[in-house]
Amino acid sequence: LPSLVIMIVICKLLMKYMKTSLVQNMFSGLRLAIVGLLASAALMLMTPENFSTPSVNPWHFWISCLLFVATIIGTAIFKISPIRMIVYCALAGLVLLY
Repeated sequence: LPSLVIMIVICKLLMKYMKTSLVQNMFSGLRLAIVGLLASAALMLMTPENFSTPSVNPWHFWISCLLFVATIIGTAIFKISPIRMIVYCALAGLVLLY
């Protein structure tokens, strides 16, 4: 319960001061940190177990690369929700690889 009260107070203060330059600059810095954390997580997942290699299993490798590119295009160009793209690619991966 105390954490709920603290979150409500922080939310109220954030809504009140959202348009100030200090809060906007703080969120700009946080966005860069989040992009870095997501990129780090993505690079850690790019292992031979997940992507294979073209010499060992070319089908697995090229399907994984195609799904990766489709996710980038779907989220960046077509503005599809990243959660929805993850679900679509998971289903496509299950159908194509197993």
